[in-house]
Amino acid sequence: MGCLARRTRLAGLLAARVPLRGSSGSSASRPLGEGAVQSPGVALGQRRVNPLGIQMLSKGLHEQIFRGAQMHYSEEDIQKSVEHLQRHDLWGKETSTVPDVELQLPHIYGANLDEHFRILAQKQSLPYLEAAKELLQSEISPVPQEWAWAVGWTRYGPNGEMKTVDFPDERALVFDVEVCMEEGHCPTLAVAVSPSAWYSWCSKRLLEQRYTWCSQLTLSDLIPLELGSNCPKQNWQEKLVVGHNVSFDRAHIKEQYLIEGSRMRFLDTMSMHMAISGLSGFQRSLWMAAKHGKRKGQHQVQEHIKKMRSKTDGPAIALWDWVDISSINNLVDVHALYVGGQPLEKEARELFVKGSMNDIRNNFQDLMRYCALDVQATHEVFQEQLPLFMKRCPHPVTFAGMLEMGACYLPVNQNWERYLDEAQATYEELQKEMKKSLMNLADEACQLLHEERYKDDPWLWDLEWDLQEFKQKKKKTGKKKNQDGDDVPPKAVEKASMLEWQEDPGPPTEEEEQNTPDSRLCLDHLKETVTLQPKRIQHLPGHPGWYRKLCPRLDDPCWVPGPSLISLQMRVTPKLMRLTWDGFPLHYSEKFGWGYLVPGRKERPAEDGLGDQSPSCPFR
Repeated sequence: MGCLARRTRLAGLLAARVPLRGSSGSSASRPLGEGAVQSPGVALGQRRVNPLGIQMLSKGLHEQIFRGAQMHYSEEDIQKSVEHLQRHDLWGKETSTVPDVELQLPHIYGANLDEHFRILAQKQSLPYLEAAKELLQSEISPVPQEWAWAVGWTRYGPNGEMKTVDFPDERALVFDVEVCMEEGHCPTLAVAVSPSAWYSWCSKRLLEQRYTWCSQLTLSDLIPLELGSNCPKQNWQEKLVVGHNVSFDRAHIKEQYLIEGSRMRFLDTMSMHMAISGLSGFQRSLWMAAKHGKRKGQHQVQEHIKKMRSKTDGPAIALWDWVDISSINNLVDVHALYVGGQPLEKEARELFVKGSMNDIRNNFQDLMRYCALDVQATHEVFQEQLPLFMKRCPHPVTFAGMLEMGACYLPVNQNWERYLDEAQATYEELQKEMKKSLMNLADEACQLLHEERYKDDPWLWDLEWDLQEFKQKKKKTGKKKNQDGDDVPPKAVEKASMLEWQEDPGPPTEEEEQNTPDSRLCLDHLKETVTLQPKRIQHLPGHPGWYRKLCPRLDDPCWVPGPSLISLQMRVTPKLMRLTWDGFPLHYSEKFGWGYLVPGRKERPAEDGLGDQSPSCPFR
């Protein structure tokens, strides 16, 4: 990447060039004659090339984009470029060319491309930026104390008066939707707030109790935000909706499924947080460990600090301050980061995740207030975020790009449902095959317990191979006595010879029919051993510990035989699959994480007196 960046900077000294792909070749990467340097905008033949023989934009495109500006090359820049190409063994190589493209571009605003995109983005996002600033500078009214039990939208005035409306006729809204997950994907209730009023929406499925509802959603089940009985589509205005993870809320808005398109745009406080103070995947793990005090995570944090201190020459105080100026993406932590104060209460959310529609009806007022407090918290976060976002990302194209990316949609027809069903069926079939293969690998690996063959396996040697001793109650035995009082020895079942088994015994005699078969005697004896089992049945005695962890217990409602708990996310799976890296077996260490075993290489020395408690590798 470094070589590519340097090459790009040097090529920029000469001019911008188009990607070179094609079948025709030319003697490029060779300096042209003095005549070509004096007239760089003139084509060599019919194509424009620079002094190095690299093809440039066609004359028509160049005049439209650069307004006929002429490039002037200095001998020093040309010589630097030649030396750079020589160092990378690119000088004198044949390069391919493509036919010139003659394309009439749209009108370009401003004097150059930078001004064009800046003016275009400002023009496109100006109504939404004004709506965002209006929401930023406003103070919303207090949360209503009582919510209307009514289908559709209800408006709450400053004095608490309630009024039924078709939709919130506002320029900017902060919006949140809640869904009863046990009842499907239909929106259950929603709350919105504008600079002038609060709004609530309730689904007819919440208010009307039916035996069953259709699982297929229609537009009437979704939330209207732009269309009403007295609002035709031609009068749609530019509107801005703010939310945290607003794409979830947008999926439940009616007008977003209309093919004509909408002028409503969405601004996500979670996306703005990721742009301002987001975390990488590794930082997320460290942040959670530092905040929640996990022992293993704290050890990773300490190791990370030591590595960073050894690699950084700057002040040590700046190495770990990012924990206090960032957070993970959920609303609780984002609100605590930007706003502070009392943490948000999210206990009521469990009713939407695990509760039924009756639970939501019985706790309607509390759940509406919970949703409203989330809206209020999102508004407070937005007021803190927007100035920071405009400061960190000042170019208008960034703001316009977020608005456009949040309004994308994919038109589908009836084949979409069939595609989803077939994709889900294929996924489930592949999942079953994958789990069956992993279970077979676990069963085969369990056989290595015989004669301790696992000790010679470079993947499985460090697993838990300890066995659970089989326990049983002591058998109360009493010896039978004959009439003379002598002990009667137990009778042994004589084994039939091979010759007797091969001969046809014919029909059973009367004496054989009266006598109990030997197989029945063995079965009855086996049934008697049930009383020897302990009160608490052991979990797979005689199997290694790692195998027992993969098998559900008998009292598990989802019990199936075999190691059915195995998955691709488990650490034992790469070992069972015998994965390698450069031909060496993969290995996991609690101290160093994932790596691979190299024969003859010694283990790293222990640092800070922390030794690895795992078994020593026999393959050294």
